[in-house]
Amino acid sequence: MRLALLAAPLALPIVISLSSCSKPDSRLAQRAHRLLDEGKLQQAQDSIQDGFRQFPESIALRQERLHLNLLAGQPELAAAEARQILQTDSSAQPYRLPLRNPSPAIRSLAVRAFALDPPSRPSPLSILKTALRDSDPTVRREAIEATRILSPAQASPLLRQATQDSDWLTRASAARLLGGRADPSAIPTLFSMLQDKDSYVRRFARRSLLELSTSAKPDAYLPSLQSQDRTTQVVAALALARLNDGRGLDTLLAEIGNPLGIERIECVKSAVRIQDPRVLPAVRSATADSDAQVRMVALIALGLLKDKESAPLMRKIGGDRSTPQEVRLAAGKALELLSQPSGK
Repeated sequence: MRLALLAAPLALPIVISLSSCSKPDSRLAQRAHRLLDEGKLQQAQDSIQDGFRQFPESIALRQERLHLNLLAGQPELAAAEARQILQTDSSAQPYRLPLRNPSPAIRSLAVRAFALDPPSRPSPLSILKTALRDSDPTVRREAIEATRILSPAQASPLLRQATQDSDWLTRASAARLLGGRADPSAIPTLFSMLQDKDSYVRRFARRSLLELSTSAKPDAYLPSLQSQDRTTQVVAALALARLNDGRGLDTLLAEIGNPLGIERIECVKSAVRIQDPRVLPAVRSATADSDAQVRMVALIALGLLKDKESAPLMRKIGGDRSTPQEVRLAAGKALELLSQPSGK
């Protein structure tokens, strides 16, 4: 099998420490190291294979093959090699040197390989803490993704720490993963991320806040409902509606009636969850919104709510040739929903 360099030529040497260069297998490993250092991956692989014919249990040769697999961009094979090393010597630390490699690409791949099959020593938590302090953002991003191997109690502090990272992709990843941890204690952190300068970070923070509503209590969102920031108020109200809590309804209705509100569609969908006489008039008004998507959602919502008083409005919209076709079709679907028995 021909191997391609991850980055050719290598600008920096691979740092390898051999436990005892006086051993025959270590001398063979040292030769393989020199070939790797020169970027000659295929020759290094051949040299390692020759060495294994003489010393099939050599840890030094396995360590070189682990580095070879990382250089070739194959973290899965590197993880398998590390597993073999630990089976031979449970006290070995096969990732110690790769995680200190001068190349950020190698350090990043080492973190990925480590996460595929994490050894118990050193602890995964300590490895990821170190990787999150790496000077290169690609390594920190890989460490954020690797927090999946940790328990929620271990991962959440690292993820919250990463929300302050200088790299926006790292912050976005942290915001995304906080939503999947079912840890309501992350809610205040995520609300603060709605003010992030990067739109992707804000988007993932919003998504995670709504996702966490499945495991949080309404009280976790109530403080943000009193925020001076409009976006924060609306997201809190959306989350409360998912919990069938109507204390954010005023915010939802105000957003529905705001022609500049960017959450009008979601607010219509959320408001109809709440049993309140103010909901129907607001949804009816939304059928005249300037945004065709808002109008369509409002019409379908009225149909699902069995609002028969809206039937004349639906017929009028459906028969108006100046109305966009997709809105007219939505009006027809709403009328169809009205005619169906409840529960269908």
